[in-house]
Amino acid sequence: MSMSDEKIYPVDEKDIVIEDNIFIRGIKDIKGDISFYYDSMDELRINYQLSGTMICPCAVSMEDVEVEYDISEDEKVVQEIKEDGFYFKETMEVRDLAAMIVIPEAPIMVVKNKKIEYSRGDGWSFVSEKDYELSKKDEIDPRLAKLMEYKVEEDD
Repeated sequence: MSMSDEKIYPVDEKDIVIEDNIFIRGIKDIKGDISFYYDSMDELRINYQLSGTMICPCAVSMEDVEVEYDISEDEKVVQEIKEDGFYFKETMEVRDLAAMIVIPEAPIMVVKNKKIEYSRGDGWSFVSEKDYELSKKDEIDPRLAKLMEYKVEEDD
């Protein structure tokens, strides 16, 4: 099979729900293609170009955050998960294959751009690190507080 004999699978999916993953909840508007071909060394390779939007949880509020992605790669297809390359089950649907490609691209942490309303309770509240630093700006280090009591006596 030469490069001209490659098998191309177009990808055009609206929504894929991802369950049991703390970094990504879903993928929407997936477009692109996935192709398979044999290289000059007669090894099976996968080539993909996919773009769309990931739905990831905000690290602070747990609300959905949309993250755009555009990925492309060309890798050797391997038979064992321990091998270096792209491993997948041959009986997968294109939809599942696309999800398998996109999921590892999910960011470890995202925070929504809008103002976050932090939780509050009786005598406690969550604050941003920036607000915390501002509140501590004028606070005196307790280790140095005793020095504030020291008065310099002037000789007249």
